[in-house]
Amino acid sequence: MGAVRNNREPLVVITGGLGRVAGVVLPQLRKHYRLRLVDRSAPVASGDEVRQADIGDPDAAYQAFEGADAILHLAANGSPWQTWDSVYAANVRPTQSVLEAAAAHAVPKVVLASSLHVVGEYNRPQYRPVDPRLDPRPCCPYGLGKVVLEALGRTHAARTGASVTCLRLGLTGWPLTERRYLGQWLSDGDAGRLVLAALNARERYGVHFGVSANTRNYWDITSARHELGYRPEDDSELLADRTGPSSGPVCRLFDDSQPSE
Repeated sequence: MGAVRNNREPLVVITGGLGRVAGVVLPQLRKHYRLRLVDRSAPVASGDEVRQADIGDPDAAYQAFEGADAILHLAANGSPWQTWDSVYAANVRPTQSVLEAAAAHAVPKVVLASSLHVVGEYNRPQYRPVDPRLDPRPCCPYGLGKVVLEALGRTHAARTGASVTCLRLGLTGWPLTERRYLGQWLSDGDAGRLVLAALNARERYGVHFGVSANTRNYWDITSARHELGYRPEDDSELLADRTGPSSGPVCRLFDDSQPSE
């Protein structure tokens, strides 16, 4: 367990707190909040409070969220190649556990990490920039699990009165090595700016795309700008010359019938 900061600062509990996405956003969050990182992995040296717990266990989730002013739920298996059974066990059920614990503690703000895979079937030239208000069309079981996550979040907001924001994250925390990801890149800096904006937003319920201000405007971030106050500063086009061809199939987020980029 790391050092505890000023107790007057709001406490944000982050599930998957030792994971890839958390590592990207922590530097900016530390400037504004006390943080409690919750992860199944063994604690590491950190200036934050770190707890080892499986938030799929309702009792463990309840204990992890004690005293929380906000929850940032990042814990998930992000593989698009999972079966539905795996998605339910690793992603859906833990989200339900998180929201039940959030309700028990009356946590006023919850930010849920969703994914572009929720609407992956719209990643076609005729739909761009994709509107986040379109009905979900997931491209894989992972995306379907995030559809359920968003529905659980909407129900939680309606039943408890908490503010729930779902962020459909693009390529986050990975190196930008392939051209097909230029339209969905979220830089490390913009990821921190987006999460900060989401934590500060008091919308009852919202769903927003999480990408940078990319020249390849495939995903409409107007709602994130206007409703969250998100101000992205980066553009994947500046890195386009460093990218290469696709390494192979992922899921229908990138349909083989699309023109090559």
